[in-house]
Amino acid sequence: PDDLDLLLGAAIEAAARLLSTNGEFYPFAIAVDASGELVAPEITPTGDHPAAEEVLDLLVAALREGEGLRATVLCSDVRLADRDSDAIRLDLEPREGDALTVLVPYVPGPVLEDPFGVPGTRRVFA
Repeated sequence: PDDLDLLLGAAIEAAARLLSTNGEFYPFAIAVDASGELVAPEITPTGDHPAAEEVLDLLVAALREGEGLRATVLCSDVRLADRDSDAIRLDLEPREGDALTVLVPYVPGPVLEDPFGVPGTRRVFA
């Protein structure tokens, strides 16, 4: 599979596992390095309960420092107000090409619903 497919599968699997264990999760990131291996950046947020946006900013900064990364995914637990649903948000970004955001609505359990994509914003390789 290509890098984005690999990242998408790994991130959805990890998010679903965290949801089934904890019912929610803090944002996390995964990247594909130059050799095609999956790697995760290490960050140290401040305080016991950091804001999700702070964690995302730290993840973006850590990914920007990563050398030879081919693609990244930022994964977060979000609320879709227009659908009155929670969702796994996956911000996929290849080194070259367009960024893509995939949203996977879910109900507690988790029971994942059909994903849908929207144009993404480049944050790591901007």
